Amino acid sequence: MKVGILLSGAFAVLLAGCATWNVPSTLGDPRTAQSYGYHPMDPLPVDVKYDGTLTNARLMRALPDETMRLAVGEISGGGGITYGPATAGYKGRSYVVVLDYIKFNTKSFGVKLSSEPRGRKATLLRGANGSIVPDVIVPVYVGVGLRLTANVTVHEGSVNLGSLFGLGLAAEAKQISGTLVVQTLGVSGESISTIIPMPAEINSSTIQNAILALGAIKAKMYETDTDIAPRVVGVYNNLGGGTETINGFISSLLQEQQFLIIK
Repeated sequence: MKVGILLSGAFAVLLAGCATWNVPSTLGDPRTAQSYGYHPMDPLPVDVKYDGTLTNARLMRALPDETMRLAVGEISGGGGITYGPATAGYKGRSYVVVLDYIKFNTKSFGVKLSSEPRGRKATLLRGANGSIVPDVIVPVYVGVGLRLTANVTVHEGSVNLGSLFGLGLAAEAKQISGTLVVQTLGVSGESISTIIPMPAEINSSTIQNAILALGAIKAKMYETDTDIAPRVVGVYNNLGGGTETINGFISSLLQEQQFLIIK
C-alpha cells in the first residue's frame, strides 16, 4: 500500500550551411508508416542567443511548452529503432521504452527533395536562415527535460511495454532482461548529480527509485544553482523512412546547429 502511494506521488510530481543525405524511395509508403511521429534523440547542441543577463527564469520562459511522452520502439537486427503505436513485446524481440518529460520550444528546418536515378530521393536540408525553399518543414523540439530509458529483450511470452512498473515485474519474473538509463537533458549541476541514481538492472525497486529521482530533479530545474542549457531533444518525423531518415536528421542538426533566441 505504501509503495502504491509512493509511486502515485512520484507520478504526480513528474507530471506537474547545408547537408545532403538520402531518404528511402518508399517515402509515404504504408509499409513504413510506423516510422512516422515523435522520435526522442540523445541531446544535440543548441546556440542560445540573448542580450543582457541570462538567468534560469529567462531560459525557462523561452521554453513555453511542457509535455510527457512515452515512446515504444522495436530494435531491428541491424540496430535501428522503429517507433510506433505498439505497446506489446513478444518473445525473441528487443525493444526500447522511453519516458520523456520535456519543457521545450518547437523550431523547424526545411527539407528539399529532388529526384535521382533508381527511384531514390536526395534530401537537401537548410536551417531557418537558408535561402532554399523547402518542400517539407520538419518540427524540431528544443528544450530541457528528463528521460528514463529501458532497453529490454523479451525471453518468455508477451510483455506490456506501456507500463514501466509492468516491465519491472516482468524482469523479476525473468520474462525480460535489459538495462535502465536515467538521463537529464540540458539540466546539470552539483545538486543534480547527487540525485541521479545508478541502476544496475531493471526491477520494481530501480524503476521506483528512478521515477522518484526524476521528480526531485524536476523540482530543482528553476533553482539558481541548477545549470540550464537547451538542447535538441527530439524530432517529429513526417517523412517516414525510419532509422535512415532519423540519422539524416541527426547529421544535419549537427552540421547546421539550431538556435534559440531569448528576448
